[in-house]
Amino acid sequence: MVVNPDHPREEIAAWLTANGVDPGDVPLHSHINIGTGSDGAPVIRYTEFLRRNGHRYLNDDGTGPASEQRETPMLVAPPEGQQWRTEHQLTIRTQIETRPGPDGWAEHRKTGLSLVACNCGFTTGWTPDTDLPSLVELTSQHGGT
Repeated sequence: MVVNPDHPREEIAAWLTANGVDPGDVPLHSHINIGTGSDGAPVIRYTEFLRRNGHRYLNDDGTGPASEQRETPMLVAPPEGQQWRTEHQLTIRTQIETRPGPDGWAEHRKTGLSLVACNCGFTTGWTPDTDLPSLVELTSQHGGT
């Protein structure tokens, strides 16, 4: 299940805080999912901004803040009456190699591998770009998100 991103942010923030998640580290309008952990207990899956020495930093390709998917036990149930919905959310990641450049700046290059994942559990793993399903195939199976 996905938390409705149109629900009042204050209520979502209070619920995240009650479950030990800092809502300030969860991107606005990101998808927050409730699922089941490997032990069968309810868990919250969410994206969290990463920090280094207490500060947020950019991802390896410099296109946005560094973040990762996190999972935490759900200690407090979501507010009553909150609208929940289930939907697909595709994520495409491109693998990048990095090394120090001769001028001291980092150099980056694509490895030719990408990963496609959906919150329904579908994943390709790191796959050569030429072998990935087409965007038409992916959106027909997982929607246009």
